[in-house]
Amino acid sequence: MKCINTKSVIRLFLLFIFSMITNSCVEPYEFETETYENLLVVEALITDELKTQEVRLTRTYELEKQIPAAETNATVTVTDDTGTQFQFYESDTPGTYLSSTKFAAGPQRTYQLQIDTRDGSSYISDPATLIPGAKIDNLYAERSFYQGEDGVALMVDSEYTSSASRYALYEYEETYKIVSPYTVRNTIKFEGNDWSVVPNTRQETVCYNTVPSKEIIISNTSSLSENDLKSFVVRFIDQENPVLAQRYSILVKQYSLTPEAFSYYSTLKKISGSGSVLSPTQPGFVSGNIRAANEDEKVIGFFTLSSTSSKRVFFNYHDFFEFDERRPQFPESCLIFRPGENYDTPIGMIKGGTVRYYSMAGAPVPGELGEGPMRVIATECVDCTVYGTNQAPDFWTE
Repeated sequence: MKCINTKSVIRLFLLFIFSMITNSCVEPYEFETETYENLLVVEALITDELKTQEVRLTRTYELEKQIPAAETNATVTVTDDTGTQFQFYESDTPGTYLSSTKFAAGPQRTYQLQIDTRDGSSYISDPATLIPGAKIDNLYAERSFYQGEDGVALMVDSEYTSSASRYALYEYEETYKIVSPYTVRNTIKFEGNDWSVVPNTRQETVCYNTVPSKEIIISNTSSLSENDLKSFVVRFIDQENPVLAQRYSILVKQYSLTPEAFSYYSTLKKISGSGSVLSPTQPGFVSGNIRAANEDEKVIGFFTLSSTSSKRVFFNYHDFFEFDERRPQFPESCLIFRPGENYDTPIGMIKGGTVRYYSMAGAPVPGELGEGPMRVIATECVDCTVYGTNQAPDFWTE
């Protein structure tokens, strides 16, 4: 089980850096951090699924940096109220810690997260218990207008029991099929400085790409008179988005949250939509349920235990769009052209990988661009592996 995919949200912790600058005014500013606190950031969501659990540790970072620094060589342990310890080891991905054995958070059990970093600092979470959650009764797609845009909405229905948490967090993993708009039957083979035209035996016409969600998606039914969550939009895809062009699938996971965890994620969601880093309304430090042994040290993060529910749905482009409607595609436009005056120019471009061989040029075609001896086309127009993999996922069905 992966932690909730909030890598893009972690970047928003830059806001925390600026929020630490007290009594400052908002003025035109060159993006360079002058005041910076190096804080540990913890992502730890343990589920009721029997699987390898995950904890992710990073650090806040200056505005000039592009990605957060991983917290490596830490000791991570989850302990339950019977004294059973679940040790975590650092995976090949720096800062990502996986449980040494598969385990599932159980009901009526209390768990606590302990982190010891390589610099000697220690952190511990408040005790946490698993709260029951609702099940996803239905996951479905509908063509609809959403916030003024025409497209496809992916929605869930859930029925809540009296004991189920009224708060939920969602993540999704979308997979879409890619079909190259052009197919080349031949390609160029290089042997030293020599080249020749040979049959193209590589499968590069049909590919697939899988992308995890990057935003925080939460629901709250505590104010509803009924126990049901109906037509909750988890993902909306604009009609112009090429992920819809062929066949599409989405796996949605729902995680139960405590009111405190919901409040924490709500705050992060507000920060992610707050606009400019230099907004006059700085959010301030967001406190979670993890604290440092050194009381003067701040730490960002929340240790969450969640029950889960998931569903997958497939659909095709023409399930929702008419045949005469313009179909988006990868890439948006392609052009076959004849560069240069001899073979040196197109062969050099093919070697560089920017274009692919299409055909030898014969008589000029009206409107054709260029007068060289060889026709070429942009690589992304014929090779779908630019956008994904040519191996279909195990779960994929046509």
